[in-house]
Amino acid sequence: MEDSILLEILKEMQKKYQCMTEIERITREVGEFLSRNDRTSVQLLLGMRQDEMDKADLFDKNIKCLISVLSPEEATQAESWLKGLDTWKPTGQIAEKIIEKGKNIQLIVRRTIEIDKSISTRIAGTHSFYK
Repeated sequence: MEDSILLEILKEMQKKYQCMTEIERITREVGEFLSRNDRTSVQLLLGMRQDEMDKADLFDKNIKCLISVLSPEEATQAESWLKGLDTWKPTGQIAEKIIEKGKNIQLIVRRTIEIDKSISTRIAGTHSFYK
């Protein structure tokens, strides 16, 4: 697998990671402002969070585009690494960094979902998306 493609994938993953950390931070702030009953700030933050989600989606599309030039087997390997899985042996340092970044992104996603779940159940109770 070409290191140049893997490096570009890693760059896009880093950008996505930055978006995901911002989404997590904003989600925490939404919870804080909700507890203060500051609906105006919550609306503003939700808009900001959506903007970051849209950016993260764009980075996902860029990554898929990069993966599309790989052979089917290489694409399967790369997709596994994106999820933080080392089922396929990494072929070098860049692949190892992709796996590490994939694990970090998965961790942020899980934490953000837990925060969001807490907020949603607090607001909607039994009508929550998560129930």
